[in-house]
Amino acid sequence: MPPRRTEPPPAEGTPFAAEVLVRGQRFANEESGFAVLDGEADGRHVVLVGPLAHLEADERATVTGAWVRDPRYGAQVRVREAHPLAPSDEAALVAYLRRVRHVGPRRAAALFAAHGADVLQAVDADPRRAFERAGLSPARAREAARSWDALRATRGLHLLLAPHGLAHLAARIHRHYGDRAYRLVAERPYELTAVFGVGFATADAIARGVGVPPDAPARARAALLHVLAEAERDGSTCLPEGALLAAAGELLGVGTPDTELLGAMEEAGDLELDRDGDALWVYRAETAALERELAEHVHALLASEPSAKLHPPEAPPKGIGFRPAGDRERPPAGDVTVELAVEQWAGVQGAFAHRFSLVTGGPGTGKTASIRMIGAIAAQQRASLVLVAPTGRAALRMREATGLEASTVHAALGWIPGEGPTLDADQPLRCDLLVVDETSMANLELLVTLLRAVGPETHVVLVGDADQLAPVGAGKPFAELVASGLVPTARLAHIFRQAAGSMIVQGAHAIRAGGAPSFTPREGMRQDLFLIERADPVAARAEIAGLVSRRLPDHYGVDPVNDVQVFAPVYRGELGIDALNDALRAALNPHGAPVGNGRLRIGDKLMLVGRNLHELGIMNGTLLRLLEALEPDDGDDEDGGASGLLVATDAGAVIEIPPGEVGNLRLAYACSVHRGQGIELPIAIVVAHPAAGGRFLRREMLYTAITRARTATVVVGTGAMVARAAATADVGRRHSRLATRLARAG
Repeated sequence: MPPRRTEPPPAEGTPFAAEVLVRGQRFANEESGFAVLDGEADGRHVVLVGPLAHLEADERATVTGAWVRDPRYGAQVRVREAHPLAPSDEAALVAYLRRVRHVGPRRAAALFAAHGADVLQAVDADPRRAFERAGLSPARAREAARSWDALRATRGLHLLLAPHGLAHLAARIHRHYGDRAYRLVAERPYELTAVFGVGFATADAIARGVGVPPDAPARARAALLHVLAEAERDGSTCLPEGALLAAAGELLGVGTPDTELLGAMEEAGDLELDRDGDALWVYRAETAALERELAEHVHALLASEPSAKLHPPEAPPKGIGFRPAGDRERPPAGDVTVELAVEQWAGVQGAFAHRFSLVTGGPGTGKTASIRMIGAIAAQQRASLVLVAPTGRAALRMREATGLEASTVHAALGWIPGEGPTLDADQPLRCDLLVVDETSMANLELLVTLLRAVGPETHVVLVGDADQLAPVGAGKPFAELVASGLVPTARLAHIFRQAAGSMIVQGAHAIRAGGAPSFTPREGMRQDLFLIERADPVAARAEIAGLVSRRLPDHYGVDPVNDVQVFAPVYRGELGIDALNDALRAALNPHGAPVGNGRLRIGDKLMLVGRNLHELGIMNGTLLRLLEALEPDDGDDEDGGASGLLVATDAGAVIEIPPGEVGNLRLAYACSVHRGQGIELPIAIVVAHPAAGGRFLRREMLYTAITRARTATVVVGTGAMVARAAATADVGRRHSRLATRLARAG
């Protein structure tokens, strides 16, 4: 063997493309596909890191990537793709055959002698018979055939998926389908969209690569399901037939699917069709079942008798004085007084009078005070209360504001990773009163999951702001329940004295009514809402970077990363979320040590997007701070070693992000309003500029964004854009049939 060359490695970032002989494996994680290998390229030793778990010692592969310098391990090649080369000479083929169970050196040599260079194809044709001919007993030949199928399936999957950046899914797909995985994915590649969340474009590329024609029925079915899934991500539960078929036709590029295909998919259990007069509404079957179930839960609660243990209060508990809002008489000495508006008191009474009730109102109208009063009266009646919220941040905020114990919905339901909630209809929540705060953030699936666990006598109170931006995911159930008029509802409108002095609160209520907020403080008003006009988008971006990194922290004494959040309507452009994140990281974390391929840095502010990790308490939109990149411990780290990350959540917990989820982390110095609707922190900066997707900024988005701050909101852009957004309601963009189902269920 020629001696290895030892000249200095190329500079960081230099592309790498070569045929590599694998000399050994330092670390491999079959779950994530990540591996660290020693290899040889052109007589030179190289260390390879990346999606390489499918490669073994003595194999050859074509490898592409780039040189990087790890601060601990030195020069490495960060691999983008690695394609194994089929063994061609006798030694390589025999070595490959020896990896099969029960096939040792002698039988591997015999197989090669019998079939020569075509031995792999010969074994593939009939593995069991080939191994019997090599001298294995029938029982051992069966085991060897299973071993062969597993070996070829995993290898084939990597070859099929790696060019599309999906090598990390190989282990999950193999575990799901078993040793038939390669054949099933090659034959039915569009299943990847439903089972593993792969986008239609990627599944389509795989399908075209294995010869699926563009007019294949399976392709049209996948396009329809993909359009519906995307609509759910945007908040709809269903789509009208015409809109669905048109969108699928545009995706396919070969004509629009017909209604007959929808009928066939309904018969197969993939879709549910709901005809209303001449209109046909189309659902994914699972989503239709959830919407129908929610309507059934609501009507069951409304039809049932109140609990005998709970009694509508005639007056507040002793020691907590009540006076109608606007009554300026001084309370008796020693009383602890909670100022309640008439509609607030009606909401408190409704919590004890009805099995199901709602409390809705904007900022400053006393939703939190209502919850505190419900808790106090429950304690007086010796009734047990469970207070939950959709996110950890919201639960922490409720604990601090009310003095009551609060948890996330998933913690209350005893969520188990990979299994779901432990509490349901058979084993319900043990409480007399269930109060859900920030319910406007709950999508259809979350609310149904919670209501399944409501006991036969438990009262349920949903509290939220029906005018806020709709939740991430299918449905806007809280707002629809409020609008239905079927559920006892307290609509809080009175703005209390302390809140009334806030320009944020007054501005939010102006936006709710369709008017532009005022940025000029009146006498006695607290100036906590500002407008900085910058017509030039580049100048506006520089202004935002300066506000976050210097001016606001200096003025308010806040942390620029943890206490300030920038909200923007779109991702692209000079004032898009991507450009803002680049500018803000350059200002706030310029020297953070790079992690992995350098996309993330230690100290970065991050957000998990696209999914929830209920078992870790992380919801879509939870703010995180990257603390550390985890390295493998002697090569046996089950969670992916070097690709795992240690992060701190905005609620103060320190958790480990598994390697398979690292790709779902995004920079979050700036984020969309949808992603950040559960955030509440001292300072918010809202981008309202024509260059930042002006047509996407609408009333509900602006209203939600400016109310994310407790201390100050700064709007950067133009006054004209603010006025336009406030005047433009976001109506008709989400499709749902919950109101119709509620009427039917009644």
